[in-house]
Amino acid sequence: MIKKYLLFLICVVLFVACTETDPYAITDNSIGPLTKTTQLRDLEKVFENDSVINTERRSKYKGVGSPINIFEKNTGKKLLSIMPSNSADTSYIENIQIFDERYKTAKGISLKSTFKDITKNYTIKRIDNLIGAAVIFVNESDAYFTIDKKLLPPDLMFDSDKKIEVNQIPDDTPIKYFMVGW
Repeated sequence: MIKKYLLFLICVVLFVACTETDPYAITDNSIGPLTKTTQLRDLEKVFENDSVINTERRSKYKGVGSPINIFEKNTGKKLLSIMPSNSADTSYIENIQIFDERYKTAKGISLKSTFKDITKNYTIKRIDNLIGAAVIFVNESDAYFTIDKKLLPPDLMFDSDKKIEVNQIPDDTPIKYFMVGW
């Protein structure tokens, strides 16, 4: 009887442990506790154990939201920077920049990942060539990644008109910025 009770208890504990959500998981509809339907007014509740710093509640440009930064309370480490679609309390999140390497996609991509990790797990949709960076968009996710052009071949570093091909980016190129756009 005790063995059955112990086995049942172990199963319950394992079930509960497996159903806990990862507070740093990036999915199609969420980043940790944030979802596509999270409104600005809900951020204090969503991050009740962290510090929510609104850089400027209202922008001088009507309807334009200002970034909201999320810091881990006990360490002061910056976790996320959230850009709302506008400055209203009911507005939704438009873009999120990830600063903490604990945030990972289901395929294991984080700020610690390299270009090879991205290409191994995702299909590259396009690469935008900007002045000092290249932005990599993938088909399977709303995530996009920025790499520093200083790490690319010299002919690509200084010419933002050239098309950057996947095979021109070294495998070991690290991610500089990790963003998600909804």
